[in-house]
Amino acid sequence: MISTTDYAHHTLEQVEAIRNLFAALFLACIGMLIHVQFLWHHVDILLASVILVVIVKTVVATVVVKAFGYGIRTAFLVSLSLAQIGEFAFVLLSRASNLHLIEGKMYLLLLGTTALSLVTTPLMFKLIPVIIHLGNLMRWFSSEASLQNEDKTTIHEAYDRSL
Repeated sequence: MISTTDYAHHTLEQVEAIRNLFAALFLACIGMLIHVQFLWHHVDILLASVILVVIVKTVVATVVVKAFGYGIRTAFLVSLSLAQIGEFAFVLLSRASNLHLIEGKMYLLLLGTTALSLVTTPLMFKLIPVIIHLGNLMRWFSSEASLQNEDKTTIHEAYDRSL
């Protein structure tokens, strides 16, 4: 509601400092949970689990978005954007550890996997144009002309469904 008022810019300036404080506090708390030495000794498992998470989440999200009628390029872009583990996993891991549902080593590996997947998110966003360009060269995606027609068709179909 505030974003539609004349004071939206002023409000954002006032809230930005608090947002940055909470972001720093969040990162500090996560840093206190992670045992770097343990993760360093298990770096092979950690990297394999992050790669597995990214691949599995990308494939699943691509299938789901494609099932909703979007093109493969759109589905792939969305799935790459959602490939990381979310911050809520820290809450779930903490709760599971408190309830003794997972043991110490597994907890630390899952915690490290979550943190590393979040850290790699900016890298994923930088790689998306390269992956899309590679997909166009390999003809994984539709051409630009058919892509525009596909997007127009999708928009028209969504409009017709809403009527």
